[in-house]
Amino acid sequence: MLSIFNRFVDWFLMREEGEDADAQNPAQLMQGISDVNVLIAEPDGKFASDEAKAALLQSIIGPLNERPGLSLRLINKSLQRSRKGSLSDQIEASIGNGRKWLEKEKCDLLMWGEVSLEDQAVRWYFLSAVEGEANLGMPAKLENLLVPFDPEKATLDVLYAAIFAATSPHHSTQALKIGEYLLGAVDPLTKLSSGLTSRKTSPAAKTSAMGMCAVVLANVARRAQELGWFDPAVKAFDTWESLVDKDKTPIEWALVKNHQGWLYDEMTNHEDDDQALEHIEKAIAIFEEVCTVLNEKQHPLEWASVQMRIAGTCSKIGRKMNDSDYLQKAARYYKKSMNIYTQAAYPLNWADAMSRMAKTMMLHGQMMKGAQSLEQAGVAFQAVLKVYTEEKYPALWASTQNNLGATLFALAKRDPSTPQWINHALICFDGARRYYEETGKTQMVHVIDKNISKAQDLKDQIEEELASDLLN
Repeated sequence: MLSIFNRFVDWFLMREEGEDADAQNPAQLMQGISDVNVLIAEPDGKFASDEAKAALLQSIIGPLNERPGLSLRLINKSLQRSRKGSLSDQIEASIGNGRKWLEKEKCDLLMWGEVSLEDQAVRWYFLSAVEGEANLGMPAKLENLLVPFDPEKATLDVLYAAIFAATSPHHSTQALKIGEYLLGAVDPLTKLSSGLTSRKTSPAAKTSAMGMCAVVLANVARRAQELGWFDPAVKAFDTWESLVDKDKTPIEWALVKNHQGWLYDEMTNHEDDDQALEHIEKAIAIFEEVCTVLNEKQHPLEWASVQMRIAGTCSKIGRKMNDSDYLQKAARYYKKSMNIYTQAAYPLNWADAMSRMAKTMMLHGQMMKGAQSLEQAGVAFQAVLKVYTEEKYPALWASTQNNLGATLFALAKRDPSTPQWINHALICFDGARRYYEETGKTQMVHVIDKNISKAQDLKDQIEEELASDLLN
């Protein structure tokens, strides 16, 4: 068990840059680290009485406080979400207030919810104090768990694991402790379907619990070094699919389905995945299904996010397999996302999508004959620089200058008769080098020095050939 735990810790531990991870052993690191502190807001909605509300909250806080790794306390406030705008817009104000509460109370996670009298349950949402990037198996601001007013142990098992999965650690030592507790919470989840009874858990709550169970198991699989860890998550998603009714809870269906697609995408990161192409196609098909609910018209931001995810999936397999068709497909999905991520409305999202599309087209151009894709990549990188200016975003500016320089260098090799390309490439490399030298990024300086050397050699060669042609 210890060796499994130590391996899991290696997956989970997010080492801080420059930190000496071998200076202390796990036992020393975990001494003095507090549990995950969870703040629970009163659910929004009507209760039969104050006593009923108190009993409901105690049915969660009491049992979970008895479990290792958690410290839960109540805040006598409720968060309410708007019913207008996109899904993200609906809870944006709630998230802002929630983060203020977390900062004031010095807690790691906020649970807030909405009463569903029809289901005799509360739909609980999770908000981490540390805002991390969206990731496979991490319940984000929209994912939720429907918990009955009188929950049975199996439902609490899911809630317990979901809390750890949803918490972004403040530092690597906290990540170590969260990893231990998350690993300890996995075993009951693999037996969940037999632990939920129809007497205490409604079909809707059972489906919700199974969906969250699959998401949490996907979280563990993502951190694993072995492909076998994906099997429990795949089985959990299959069980959830046998229970879920897409028409009744379309949004919840789409959120869980999105993680399922992400899971198949993640499998292909393992070298021993001998079904990588099959898994990629399955991931793309699932993401496309998600877009039938999170569609462009009703949920534009969520739709655009899924387009970006499909594009990333296609780009990854295109690079891995040297497949130009997948790279072209990736570029198309990046372009589709910019239907929503316009430069005027969402400049940073637009620049990110445009930059990723440009990199994809650059790789595609290097595989193909002709200059069309490389020229499109060059135009896209130049457009990105309208947002990633040296004054506002110097690091992104330097990276884009380097990529533009590489694209122009590739074009100059294809067509030496256009000296402007190699001259512009050298200007781009010089600008990027200046930034990396000023910020002490010596490794990048060495990389760009090599680029400059190659570009200068090509320029000298072009000038010699031009001079020879003039003499002749």
